[in-house]
Amino acid sequence: MPNTLTNLFLEYADKKVFDRSIFFTKEDDEYSAVNLGELSKRIFNVIQFLNDTGLKEGDRVAIISENRVEWVITDIACMFLKLITIPVYTSLSDEQVKYIVNDSESKVCFVSNSLQLEKILKIKNEIRTPEKIIVYNDLDHSKYLDESIIFFSNISEAETPSAQDIVSRLKQFSTRVNDDDILTIIYTSGTTGIPKGVMLMHKNICSNVNACRKVLLINESDTFLSFLPYSHAYERTAGYYLAFFSGAKIYYAQSIDTIGKQLTEANPTIVITVPRLLDKIYARLIKSGNDMEEGIRKKIFGWAIELASCSADKNSLKWKIADMLVYKKIRAKTGTRLRFFVSGGGALNKSVGKFFDNIGITVLEGYGLTEASPVVSVNHPEKNKYGTVGKPLSNVKVKIADDNEILVSGDLVMKGYYKDDQATHDIIKDNWLYTGDLGEIDNEGYIKITDRKKSLIKTSGGKYVAPAFIEDLVSSLNYVENVMIIGNGRMYVTALIVPEKNELLQLAERNGINSETYSELLNSGALHKIISKDIDKIQKDVAHHERVRRFALIEKPFSIETGELTPTLKVKRKVVEEKYKNMIEAMYLKV
Repeated sequence: MPNTLTNLFLEYADKKVFDRSIFFTKEDDEYSAVNLGELSKRIFNVIQFLNDTGLKEGDRVAIISENRVEWVITDIACMFLKLITIPVYTSLSDEQVKYIVNDSESKVCFVSNSLQLEKILKIKNEIRTPEKIIVYNDLDHSKYLDESIIFFSNISEAETPSAQDIVSRLKQFSTRVNDDDILTIIYTSGTTGIPKGVMLMHKNICSNVNACRKVLLINESDTFLSFLPYSHAYERTAGYYLAFFSGAKIYYAQSIDTIGKQLTEANPTIVITVPRLLDKIYARLIKSGNDMEEGIRKKIFGWAIELASCSADKNSLKWKIADMLVYKKIRAKTGTRLRFFVSGGGALNKSVGKFFDNIGITVLEGYGLTEASPVVSVNHPEKNKYGTVGKPLSNVKVKIADDNEILVSGDLVMKGYYKDDQATHDIIKDNWLYTGDLGEIDNEGYIKITDRKKSLIKTSGGKYVAPAFIEDLVSSLNYVENVMIIGNGRMYVTALIVPEKNELLQLAERNGINSETYSELLNSGALHKIISKDIDKIQKDVAHHERVRRFALIEKPFSIETGELTPTLKVKRKVVEEKYKNMIEAMYLKV
């Protein structure tokens, strides 16, 4: 049987659990559920619609939408018709959307709401191929009389055969799908340069799903809370395909800001996350302790947090007291069933990971990249080693090149970059994917990521600096929200720091520093002296040439919308360097 996602869907459908609720969406404080039977019928209707539009096998279909059931329905319908999906981030600008739609030559475009529809309509005369635009939200039809605009409700709620009959028909469609068919083209958001289209085949993602199952052991009793975008390979493979085809339930978070509340509502067993969310949770915990009124309660909380920040023997009397008084209350905010967070898409601060483990919350760090479908390695729940990204998946080969670059081989490696043979040949050599990441493998087989090859800084003195390591140290300061290290071709290392505003204001207040405005505070010499001392303290064991000598504080937070962050909250170095070039130069002009 071919290793395809259509076969994974049919394996699930053959269990005939058509009344089993799978996807849960919150609207007006209530969760609505979609079961397998309803899902199958709506998939069938979309298949019929797409067939009627005259699309041919291999044609591209763009999806510009937040995570929702309609995204899943469209995706699965395209699988069975051998159409190639082009996921597009909703946060992209008009120009970025135009580039992806034109480059992929998408024939049909699905959009989630009026905002995304207006984005497409605005550039419609500049994009060559979309013949139909399908809108998921049921907007006021009278405002959109363009014949190319169709509302999803008009195609997904038609009369259909029984769910069992639909499955039989889907099996006929599936016989035409092969494991080397291209399933999707994912345009890398990237921290630099023009996005490239990563072509992933059925066998790439299937191999990844099957291998992840062996490590994470997911089944029908599991529940996921989904907040990372399906447009990213990480959430799509781990938070959607892996969860769905393993029988788990999926709750959709309304936004990253509602996760705290929805953790207790959805009561998940697994959350696919990025390190930044864990950093924010950690920072909020510290802040909640600082905000407590002086007294025994604050002292107990501070003692317990300090214990968790060091090493905690969970069999000791100290830990059991701290657990009874503090840790179990923290865990309760994640629900009552959480098995673990799976952290990827960036480096997890080792001290943050250990802190969560010490209060009884497991964080499994993994590693991957879009070109590898995307998971290369992940820690095992029973053999979790903080500071590493785990061992390679069972069907993945990993080796370290002479220059410490991580090389990957196996069925997970992409077919190549869309319409870019040269870039494909540059990254895949002799069936090995050159990841661009630097790392090492310890004597137990665990992988440790040390930095990005292209991110390495070489000072004007010829010394190499790994910025990720230094950024990790500076980020450990509770008043630092984002940091980016500068120093390539420079005499010394500097840092651009985005403070966590409330924490910085409290730091200033504790030290008697007053300013009329926040902008003035950021330029306060007294405040800079305090921060300098903190930075010097945390980098006392760092080599002299790697130490941050100067820094600048940035007033406006980095964000996806303003272009400084990728959708998985990694800093886009080139964008930030260009945006703050005057500030950077000033750090090197100071005497």
